[in-house]
Amino acid sequence: MSGIVSRLSVLGKVWLGLAAGALALIVFGLAAPGSSLFFPLVSLWCNAALFALALLVLRRAGVELDLFHKAVLVGLWAAAVLYFYWTLGSRTFLYHWDYVNYILKQYHAEAAFAQSAGAGFRFLLDSITEDYTSFITLFTEFPFCLSGKTGDDYAFCQVFSVLPSLLVLLAGLTVKVGRMLRVKNRFWYFLIGFSWCSTFPFVRMSAVLGQPDWFGLIFAFMLMLLTLDYRFDGIDLPRYLLIFAATAGIILTRRWYLYFVVGYCFAYVLMLAVSSIRLAKDGQPSRAVHRMVRLVVFGLCAAGAMVLLLLPMVRKILSFDYAGRYSYYNFGGITLELAAQTLRIGLLNFILIGMGLWFAAKRRLPALPCLAGAELLVSLVLFTRVQNTGSHQMLLFVPGWLLLFLVGSAALADGLKKHTAVKLCYWGFTTVFAVSVRCSPLTTVALPGFVVDHFPLKAVSEFVRLDKLTYDRTDAPQIQRVDDWIDAHCDAEKGEFAYMIPHDMLYNSDMFQYAALPDIQLQGKLSAGISIPGTHEFPVRFFEAKYVLTAEPLPQTFVSGGELSGRWNALFCAARDAHFTQAASFDMGNGTVFTVWERTEPADRAEVEYYLNAFAQEDALYPEMFSQVAEAWLAGHGL
Repeated sequence: MSGIVSRLSVLGKVWLGLAAGALALIVFGLAAPGSSLFFPLVSLWCNAALFALALLVLRRAGVELDLFHKAVLVGLWAAAVLYFYWTLGSRTFLYHWDYVNYILKQYHAEAAFAQSAGAGFRFLLDSITEDYTSFITLFTEFPFCLSGKTGDDYAFCQVFSVLPSLLVLLAGLTVKVGRMLRVKNRFWYFLIGFSWCSTFPFVRMSAVLGQPDWFGLIFAFMLMLLTLDYRFDGIDLPRYLLIFAATAGIILTRRWYLYFVVGYCFAYVLMLAVSSIRLAKDGQPSRAVHRMVRLVVFGLCAAGAMVLLLLPMVRKILSFDYAGRYSYYNFGGITLELAAQTLRIGLLNFILIGMGLWFAAKRRLPALPCLAGAELLVSLVLFTRVQNTGSHQMLLFVPGWLLLFLVGSAALADGLKKHTAVKLCYWGFTTVFAVSVRCSPLTTVALPGFVVDHFPLKAVSEFVRLDKLTYDRTDAPQIQRVDDWIDAHCDAEKGEFAYMIPHDMLYNSDMFQYAALPDIQLQGKLSAGISIPGTHEFPVRFFEAKYVLTAEPLPQTFVSGGELSGRWNALFCAARDAHFTQAASFDMGNGTVFTVWERTEPADRAEVEYYLNAFAQEDALYPEMFSQVAEAWLAGHGL
């Protein structure tokens, strides 16, 4: 046995160790169900397995990182640790909406595993049809379990649970692209390309705000490494299994990564078809046909297996009207999305892309730019049929943009013999600029914080004010005072709770409920308001609440005309004297005043219909979310 182990490669020994670890975890889970150590140990194993998988992908892709590559990689990871530590420590950000979802998932996963290993894994599997699956919690639990479990702790832990595998694969992708482009100046190419891609603001944007969606980039880079220069000239079963695993991983991370998968697969098949046609014209028709046959067989088998593996998710996708339910977020279609992509990428990056296109044309190497362009275009068109992107959804386009950045980096590196100082200054300035970009919920243009704070245009002064208020809160003490008041005046055992009308980036119920994570002070004592048509139901909790909170002026941070909380607030202000009396008032110190109104008269049918009739248009589109909900509530209360 010892002789067999000694003959194994280093990677083979790693996989043998992982197998032994998995067996030990099974035994531990059976022997000590509900142990607080089980979930962290599973997470540690998952992170080790993911890193080993990344190394396996590099080996299968024919990429080897030398000492120089590893030194740059470790240096950038260390810089990322300092960046996250400083960024998270220099602001006061309150996690809410999408920014708190993963943190709550982590808490819930911990609670499920505290019951038993079986309950924990059932919790993970049951989330597969949700917009946010619990797949990522497997990897973020360690080292989150060692932290204070605040929102900032969760964001910082991603540096250890997500970033190592991501940087290893990005380094491998950089080397792979350089080899395909036949780069001569490999030293500067890797230094420029790897740093340019890893510091791109929208790679880390969501991570800094507590959204580990960038985890999906790990699988996107795996997919690209395994396919960029592979042409199905022979059967490669291990590669096929790795491609399948990477595709499943990226879909499980976030469902909208499917748009990247579809766009990339379309572009890859198109590229393979073009190369096969050229091969046939060069006198090798049999080889070209065999390429396409292998591709089709693999594609059909992989698609069938993926449908079976993710059947609950597939059923949800086919039965749910995403375009209709998310129409509120489709605020401009393809035209506005192209403008948004242009602003997010920025002039400095477009200069690099232009250099890359010229470089590829001059060397007659159009495959990579065309692949990236086709993938971006298809993904963009498909996604905007449902909605426009936010900063975190920008991640599904990141692989295509990074591929174009790498082509541009090749051009910059191989052209350093001329105007060396200018080009190195351009790279250095762009890198510093990218690192200093403010990662705010309102970020639409990648600009450093000091530029945003002193932006010269008066037309955007209100945007700048709200951006600063939402990213670095100055009203945390005031929010805590409101929380303390609600906590003191609502008895959860008696079913007493408050309802909050504002539902905006500046103020919403999540801000107050999750202001002191991991403590959820107002659990069961604060209900959210209505805001997004197609997403939020008619809020019958409003009619049950002991208190109703509203604000003057009502926060409206750049929402569309279809937003509903403003309309509900106007209806409430016009009729509140008949059912409510003022109970308290809180000045938030930034021009906003919150008022608490106590219900004095129980809700009746007339009050419910007063609010319901104001939403006739929404009721016509979503009766199951408006009139049916209201009528069921009225019937349940004998009204």
